[in-house]
Amino acid sequence: MATKKFAGPSPYAVNATYPEVDFRHTEYLNNVNTKQSSASVAPVTAAIFGLGRAGSIHLSSIIRNPRVVLKYIVDDRQERFVNLKTYWKLGDEVTFLTSANAERVYKDKSVNAVFIGSPTYTHHNIVVNSIANNKDVFCEKPIAETIQETRKCYDAAKAKGRVLFAAFNRRFDPAYKALKERVRQGDVGHVQILKVTARDSPLPSIDYLASSGGVFHDCLVHDFDMSCWVLGELPIRVQATASALIPEIKAIDDFDTIAFLLTFPSGAVAIGDNSRFSAYGYDQRLEVFGNKGMIKVENERPAHCFESYIGHDSVKQNPIYYSFPSRYKIAYQRELEHFLDVVQYGVPLDVTSWQTLAVSKIATAAEESARTGNTVKLDWSNDDIPVIYS
Repeated sequence: MATKKFAGPSPYAVNATYPEVDFRHTEYLNNVNTKQSSASVAPVTAAIFGLGRAGSIHLSSIIRNPRVVLKYIVDDRQERFVNLKTYWKLGDEVTFLTSANAERVYKDKSVNAVFIGSPTYTHHNIVVNSIANNKDVFCEKPIAETIQETRKCYDAAKAKGRVLFAAFNRRFDPAYKALKERVRQGDVGHVQILKVTARDSPLPSIDYLASSGGVFHDCLVHDFDMSCWVLGELPIRVQATASALIPEIKAIDDFDTIAFLLTFPSGAVAIGDNSRFSAYGYDQRLEVFGNKGMIKVENERPAHCFESYIGHDSVKQNPIYYSFPSRYKIAYQRELEHFLDVVQYGVPLDVTSWQTLAVSKIATAAEESARTGNTVKLDWSNDDIPVIYS
């Protein structure tokens, strides 16, 4: 009886609440309490270019999303078309094309969105033609191979009133998003150090790496984007060092082992390490340290609550996720939903033109630092960066 006085009212008499971070419960409630929008919006009719590493992920999300009607698949590996059609149970309403016949997509006025997951060197041409024909574009990064071409793509999109979305998928990961929100609420106070680790698994093929645009623009752009997005500012100084420890990667004049240091106007420092090959799985971690404390995002695991205690062995958990399609599956789905919200309902674009251009500029500076051994200073006075970066 000693603690009965602490019982309080019946739980049925108290309004139930749940933590906002439980995004799955929010999705569940939205599905249960379905309400027809006051303005019915037709599904987006889409085409997808490229079914490689990223394109296959986007194809899966698109096919399973009732907000999208897929009309064209464009890929140059014709030998895959029959298997793709059978595996995804696609009817004759989906047309398979090679890039030589891409003009059919551009000229089809019923297509209002194009998804780009093809090799980096093809992006610029697809973006330009899609926008010229009044289509919104979802593009894997980078938008183009140079900052100048990327800027022209955004200028064209603005002139046509079209959406151009650069797919920085990590922003849509629930853990990273929660970290950013807590940092911006001041939970850790003045941020002093941000640490990011990104180690790839499995080792990408040499064919892929040779056409990827290089590790700084293909891989480290995510680390640079995370750093600036969380801190809400851009670095004034970049230092990087890099090695090619894998002979095949050295042969294509790229790097597989990289460390960088970004210095920000607020005094915050971002430290990162990146590798093309992690033997134990896809290693993705982010930590923010400030004068009030620390917040970090650790690796995720399949069946993460599973632990085993067998004999005299230590506690064992499942291994971390093997590769990015598993680790960021939810992020890719939420990224697609955001793009559709922008296209269908006009919500503000989360990944802006100036952010994409800024990350490309940082990546270029970091590669210069790695190749020359010099610290590179960055001047943003002529880049049209708004006061609130993110």
